[in-house]
Amino acid sequence: MQGSSSVARDVVIVGGGIVGTTAAACLAGAGARVMLVERDGLASGASGANSGVVQHPFDPVLVRLYHETLVLYRELAAVSTSFNLPTEPAGMLLVSEREAAVRRQAVAIGDAFPTLGPEVLDPRALERLEPSLAPGTWACRVEIGYPVMPGASTYGYATLAEQSGAELRMGRAATLEDRGDAVIGVRVDGRLIPAGAVLVAAGPWTPELLDPTGRWAPIRATWGVVVEAELAGQPRHILEEADIDTAIGIPDDVAGPPDEPEAGASPSIDAVQFSLVPRPDAASVGSTFLAREPDPDAWIEPILLGATRFVPAVADAPIRGVRACARPQSVDGRPLIGRVPGRRNLYVCAGHGPWGISTGPASARLVADLILGREPAIPPELEPGRFGTPTHESGAAPTDGCAVLRRG
Repeated sequence: MQGSSSVARDVVIVGGGIVGTTAAACLAGAGARVMLVERDGLASGASGANSGVVQHPFDPVLVRLYHETLVLYRELAAVSTSFNLPTEPAGMLLVSEREAAVRRQAVAIGDAFPTLGPEVLDPRALERLEPSLAPGTWACRVEIGYPVMPGASTYGYATLAEQSGAELRMGRAATLEDRGDAVIGVRVDGRLIPAGAVLVAAGPWTPELLDPTGRWAPIRATWGVVVEAELAGQPRHILEEADIDTAIGIPDDVAGPPDEPEAGASPSIDAVQFSLVPRPDAASVGSTFLAREPDPDAWIEPILLGATRFVPAVADAPIRGVRACARPQSVDGRPLIGRVPGRRNLYVCAGHGPWGISTGPASARLVADLILGREPAIPPELEPGRFGTPTHESGAAPTDGCAVLRRG
């Protein structure tokens, strides 16, 4: 066995996305000795390759996380040079060629979230409001959606974490180190880094860290491809295809059961769910929900062709680039936040699916408070134990534990 690091940390965080960096900033800001380990680079996954919109999740369980995330982002924007949040939402249009689909969406949103005041707009009203839309388009308008630069919030929180004394190690893979039923740290480059607590926030790769046997796998990767297009006269609103929520995992009580992503789907318009996020530099056009890692270039044409159904000008827009990311999608569409059953000193915050940048910071704040011994009120629907207990080498029976951290 190779040697161990001479310096123990209060907390080691595995994962350098929006959740990991926010947790690092919260914990280090509270005086904890924190190390964050990321096998690639900051925001290298969905936190940096998303469509770039902070959006209401249309899920009653996640709404509080969304609203708190907006507060946290306002605080971040006040001190960060890399992150900015618009003062007001851009507004979202859920669009379709079918009136029935739009009205169904408006009823579902209105019943679950009456304060959002969804408004159905017919083609004539849309022609005046958004002339870039194709004739005959219907829409449900909701006053939500904040366009942001993908990855900017992750970099902003990483800077705050470092300013508070956290150590960030990039390009380093980590594995958990157990002693009986307790996690005592992580192993990086063959060296043990002792820690009072370990937080795994590794997105879709979280299950393989918590349970290398693969038997416990409540989070899967759903791959999204987004095209950056320099769209002249782009819409003012954020656009999404009506009923897109059924593809991204909105719970049954909001808009019906989620669809399984198609395994190995061939590049075609039929496998694309239209979305468009306007920003001053370029529009993010998407997207896909695929079970296997795609070739991003192969999806450019289907995505843009699909988008022309609603925004014809996309056909002539210069392409700036294309990106793909693996969204960490839990099997019930909601994240896992809290203690990992059966292993003391081990915590998880992952599985946010498409809602990572919209609810991740508040989720990270919750798990950071838990690690600090503050016992926050985590909704039972988000407790990791709802999926059972991961397998680990010792095979120990489930226990509970909390590491209360003190500097010195």
